[in-house]
Amino acid sequence: MKIKEINLCDVADEWLEIRRMYVKLSTYEKYTNIITTHLKPFFKCHDSIDDSSVFEYMKNNIEEKKLSASMMHSIRFTLKSILDYAEKKYDYKHVEFQYIKLPMYSKGCSVLSNKEMEQLVSYCFYEQNSISTAIIISLYGGLRLGEICALSWKDIDLSDGIITVNQTVQRLKQRNSKLSKTALIISIPKSDTSYRKVVIPQFLQSYLIEYYKHLGIKDGYILTGSSKIADPRTIQYQFKRVCHNLGFQTNFHTLRHTYATNCVKSGVDIKTLSEMLGHSDISITLSRYVHSSIELKRLQVEKIKIPTVMK
Repeated sequence: MKIKEINLCDVADEWLEIRRMYVKLSTYEKYTNIITTHLKPFFKCHDSIDDSSVFEYMKNNIEEKKLSASMMHSIRFTLKSILDYAEKKYDYKHVEFQYIKLPMYSKGCSVLSNKEMEQLVSYCFYEQNSISTAIIISLYGGLRLGEICALSWKDIDLSDGIITVNQTVQRLKQRNSKLSKTALIISIPKSDTSYRKVVIPQFLQSYLIEYYKHLGIKDGYILTGSSKIADPRTIQYQFKRVCHNLGFQTNFHTLRHTYATNCVKSGVDIKTLSEMLGHSDISITLSRYVHSSIELKRLQVEKIKIPTVMK
């Protein structure tokens, strides 16, 4: 096939179908959205794509600032992958991406202050409902919201205090449904290392035992007490409402960051923490999830020995 005969929109669809065979459904939906919303309009405006057109496309998006830095990185990755595929399979001319530099973005997140954490813990132990249970599991187990929504009682060993994470809940688009645009889907965890066993502290174990007795059930999802799946959006909304009533604002994922930071402050080694969080590499744990507070920095600095001449 000659270069001028290549329809990059068709190539993008072909690339997408290949990806579909080995990526998660949520990742496939992400690629689909990027190709449909951003790349196909770009492809249709050019007879062929070269270095200058790609550079101009990315430059315009950066200057217009309509897209987040995270989305720009996703678009760059998808575009490069499609063009690399076109080059290898259809002998499409090479497009150089190494000179296209994008704004840096951080996946970091703030952590709760001691006061905010105390307020949430007090609420959780006083209320003992589905939202308080979700909060306490994330704050002292480090689980993601989708993982908590997918937890059933069979995943929790109440005698040994171990939570087994083997699935997650996501709300994804329904392309062929007339009843609803989205649906809750139980799927595999975020990555292979997200399959894990999380050892929880004794007080969380006791909390879950009491919550189990309070519900008076023996199976089902822990947040609903039935076969119905808890909606992460609903839990997120309820969490924000709880925080608002307590006088501060944050998002649910802050609980996971707070868990990681508190583990480090308590002396949990990074390798163990990384495995508990389900990370593939400890560098992810260090760079994205461990937030060094002033208190922790002070403790570390105090380890410096006083010079002999000053004794």
